[in-house]
Amino acid sequence: MIHKYNSINFYLGNEIRKMREGRGYTQSQFAEICGISRAYYGRIERGEYNVTVELCKKIADGFGCHISELFINLPT
Repeated sequence: MIHKYNSINFYLGNEIRKMREGRGYTQSQFAEICGISRAYYGRIERGEYNVTVELCKKIADGFGCHISELFINLPT
């Protein structure tokens, strides 16, 4: 079993959370902007789901950024 702190999903979720908080959105507000449920969005931030490229695009659009910005600060 892969520990969650070694999971790319954990790091991506953490990066998305930092971006959301930096823009002053609650999880509920940002989930609504992205068109997904708050519960599902919360699981993304906790790294519990493999996020599809399509969903990454929705999240990037919600931030008003290019999809690549979601991945810039992830560990290699």
